[in-house]
Amino acid sequence: MEKHIGLGTQIIIKNDKGEILLSKRKKEFGFGEWELPGGHIEFGETFEQCVTRECKEELGINVRISELVSVTPNMKMGNHYIVFVFLAESYEGTPKNMEPEIHSELTWFPESKLPDNLFVASKDALDNYFSGVIYRSNSDI
Repeated sequence: MEKHIGLGTQIIIKNDKGEILLSKRKKEFGFGEWELPGGHIEFGETFEQCVTRECKEELGINVRISELVSVTPNMKMGNHYIVFVFLAESYEGTPKNMEPEIHSELTWFPESKLPDNLFVASKDALDNYFSGVIYRSNSDI
């Protein structure tokens, strides 16, 4: 198996109640775990373009990005991904599960009641966001 470093984005989207949108993974890796919307950066794409495209593809919504809130060097479970996480300022449309082959459900969770089974990249991102620290190395996590 060839080793490579992947680049990805995620976004924290909140509704008017302050709840965070998560989807449940159907992929073999992380099956049944909850994650933030996002995906892999395509060649020639900026971080913002990637997360905007992913929200359109995954959720059918247009997002307006507020700020970068987390960068995580995820080197767990044989992977090496650098994930850039943004906060949505707002969104247009009603989020829907546009990729039922990848996610089994989409749910809004109160910040105080996030599920325990978060996908590793989303857990690290939310830990950074709630602590107000944009970057921590794996040795800090």
